[in-house]
Amino acid sequence: MAARNHISRHPDSARGFRDGPRPVLTRGLAPMHFHPMTLEEEIEIQRREMHRIISENRHAIDDNTHLQRELTASKDEIHRLGQIIPKLRADKEAHTRELFDRGLKLEVELRASEPVRAEVVQLRAEVQKLNSSRQELTTQIKGLTKDVNRLEAENKQLIAMRADIDGIRSELVEARFEIRYFLG
Repeated sequence: MAARNHISRHPDSARGFRDGPRPVLTRGLAPMHFHPMTLEEEIEIQRREMHRIISENRHAIDDNTHLQRELTASKDEIHRLGQIIPKLRADKEAHTRELFDRGLKLEVELRASEPVRAEVVQLRAEVQKLNSSRQELTTQIKGLTKDVNRLEAENKQLIAMRADIDGIRSELVEARFEIRYFLG
């Protein structure tokens, strides 16, 4: 009966329902006294450093946004070209087949009649032009492939930049926490 309505003398005991940090007086740290001018100078230095970091972050974010827009535009262009190139190839192949078939028919007719020979020569020249066009398209496709590879490399750089920005953000959060700790 004697323990009824009795408050424990040890508020930090394991049985208590105490949440949060221990009181400042029981931590055992003596309050540190700094000269107010020293603290103000330190705060001003930290404030300037925070403004510099914020400015650098804004520049990095702007650069990242610009690069992402360029990357999106490049991807859209590559996608568009990727859709056009197969159609061009199919059209070119169909046209080449058509010219080739016409050439064969003309050769048959040439054997039957001599005046058609000039037209066969002309069609062969067109086939050669188409072959050179095909080679040019092949060269363009190789160039586009190089562009895609370059864009993929730039995308990897963006990922690295994003990791750097995340690191800077975490450092900024830590700096803010330390400033609050020193101020609070």
